Amino acid sequence: MAWDFKGFGILHGLAFLLFFSWFYGYWQALDEGVFWFFNDLLTRVPGWAEGVAFINQRWIDGAVALLMMLFVFRFAWLLSWVERVRLLCLLLIMAGAFSIQAAVGKALPIERASPTLSHENAARVSLLVPDIKAKDASGDAFPSDHGIGFATFLLFICYRFPRRYLYAVMPLVLMLAMPRMLSGAHWFTDFFCGSVPLALLTGAWLFHTPLSGRLVNMMSGLVMRILIRLNRLG
Repeated sequence: MAWDFKGFGILHGLAFLLFFSWFYGYWQALDEGVFWFFNDLLTRVPGWAEGVAFINQRWIDGAVALLMMLFVFRFAWLLSWVERVRLLCLLLIMAGAFSIQAAVGKALPIERASPTLSHENAARVSLLVPDIKAKDASGDAFPSDHGIGFATFLLFICYRFPRRYLYAVMPLVLMLAMPRMLSGAHWFTDFFCGSVPLALLTGAWLFHTPLSGRLVNMMSGLVMRILIRLNRLG
C-alpha cells in the first residue's frame, strides 16, 4: 500500500484534538457527570453493584479476550490458506502494537488517579460487594490499558474485516469496554481521550502507510517457507 497522506493526517489530527482538548480541561465537566451518574447507581439500584463487581473480575477480561480470538478465528476459517497466514501475521503485528501503545501510555508524564480515589465520598464496589474481588480504583488511570486493548481490536476489525462485521463488533466492544468506567476505576476520558488517540496513531502508521503491508509480506513469507519445509519433511 502506498502512503495515504489524507487518512494519515486526519487520524493524527483527530488523535491530537482528543488528547489536547482533554489536557486543557475541556472534558472535565463531562468526566465528572459520567462518573457520578454511574456511581450513584451503585447505591440506588438493587443488584447494580453486584453486577458491576462481577464484570470487573480479572477472569472476565480473559473470557472477553478469548471471545475476541474466537471471533477472529471464525472469520479466518472462511479465508484461503494464504490469506489465513497473512491475517495471523497482521494479528501478531496488532498485538505488538498494543504492547507499544501500553508502554507509551505508561511513559507519558501524566499521573491521574481514578475517580474513586479522587473523591473520598465515592461509593466503592469493593466495599459494597466485598465477596467479589473487583477492580474499582487505579492510581495511574490515564490512559486505560483496558481501553487500549479494545480500541486496538476495534481498529483491527475496521481495517481488515468486511463492514458487516463492524456493525456487530462495534456495539460489543463498546459494551465490553465499559466495566472499568462503571466501577469508577477509570474516567470516561481515560478511554476516549487516552486510549483512542493511541489507537488512532497506530492506525495511521499501520494502515495509511506501507508499513503493515511490508511487515505482513515479510512475516507471511517466512511463515509459509517454514510450513512448506515442514510439509516436505513430513
